Amino acid sequence: MGADSETQQTDMRSASTAEIETALKHVLQSDEFRGSSRMQSFLTYVVKEALSGRAENIRAKTIAMDVYGYDVDDLSKREGVVRVDAGRVRRKLDAYYERNGTSDPVIISLPIGSYAPEFTLRTNARRGARRPLFAAFLLTLSAFLIASIAGFYVWYGSSSTRLSKDRPIIYDVAPARIEAMNLCNAGRELIFPVVTLSRLRPALQIFETAVARDPDYFCGYAGAAQVKTMLALLQPERPDIEILLKQAEKNSARAIEFAPDDPWALSARAWFEFGSGNYDRALTLSGRAVQMAPQDPHIAEFDALILLYTSRFDQLLEQSDHYKQLAKSGGGLVFDNALGSAQFHSGEYAAAIKTFETTIARGGPFGPISAAYLMAAHWKNGERKEAQRLAGMFNQTWPDFPLETIKRRAFSTAEPVESLIDAMKAAGWTQQSD
Repeated sequence: MGADSETQQTDMRSASTAEIETALKHVLQSDEFRGSSRMQSFLTYVVKEALSGRAENIRAKTIAMDVYGYDVDDLSKREGVVRVDAGRVRRKLDAYYERNGTSDPVIISLPIGSYAPEFTLRTNARRGARRPLFAAFLLTLSAFLIASIAGFYVWYGSSSTRLSKDRPIIYDVAPARIEAMNLCNAGRELIFPVVTLSRLRPALQIFETAVARDPDYFCGYAGAAQVKTMLALLQPERPDIEILLKQAEKNSARAIEFAPDDPWALSARAWFEFGSGNYDRALTLSGRAVQMAPQDPHIAEFDALILLYTSRFDQLLEQSDHYKQLAKSGGGLVFDNALGSAQFHSGEYAAAIKTFETTIARGGPFGPISAAYLMAAHWKNGERKEAQRLAGMFNQTWPDFPLETIKRRAFSTAEPVESLIDAMKAAGWTQQSD
């Protein structure tokens, strides 16, 4: 407990319900809790249960079901989340009573080893709020040094996307977690484009390093799940695919366990579900992630791919303006390629050609996927010579690229793949034996 036991005095009587409710209101409105709806819900639940006379019934499983909405089947996997959150609530309460809550007449605490809160009535709060000048100086100096160190870590590994939503982060996050967060930000930047495996393996190594730095934080698991699912989609051998998907399932489950309401964790699980052929589940989870973080380009990238490969072409095209705005802060190549592909499959061949050529002119990679769609779009648009030229270049440059295998594995139905492959063959593409 953050309160000073030598300067505070406690009343022998119990705090009233009204006093406890007022104390809870003050805590929830504090800087420590204001930015974390998850921690607010946790503390509100246990306090209300205690006030209702059900303190002895508060267990990890009741919190998992009543606060987080888990099903009974998920409880064995989710109770660890409750333990982690209980620790965060304790730290936030300590921080609050060390700083802004020194004058509160009622102290709410969450004893270690229990989820039932305790309430201490303090009658000499003012006296408890007065600290020796030297102690106050040391507290301020320590806070400054911690903030400086944490600020260095964030600055050193900064990128366009921040993972932490709670403020201020130094109250909850140790340097190891900040390092993991920065590693994850760097790993996100390496996932796309994925024409070859050379970018994915370094990204996976970064995410696995983030897990090693902080095994209780979700981001390394989420990133690893996305990369391993992507690797599974690109693998030519079935045994390797199954191994990678099992690993991705485990990683995505860990991400959800530690951060069940984080958009990236949901997006990672959605991508795994897509890679496993559970398309409806993937669409639901990805849509929820986008709804929670509509301005996060990384979440939108994977959502765009899921929409494309489940043939939601109209939905993709309807979001083209939004994608253009998101592309300013990352994800431009993914959005452009997804839009160009959706235009082709919607019969808008001239628009598809323009989208791919504009992307390439802006510095986007010209790889086998974009070449395939350009070839097929030119053929469908009646520009046969250009289509034949691209076919010859494709046969010479990427003779062993398993395009048809990858596309058939990615698309949920065969029709879009057959449309693309038929046009490529007509243009002169020589099908390789995958």
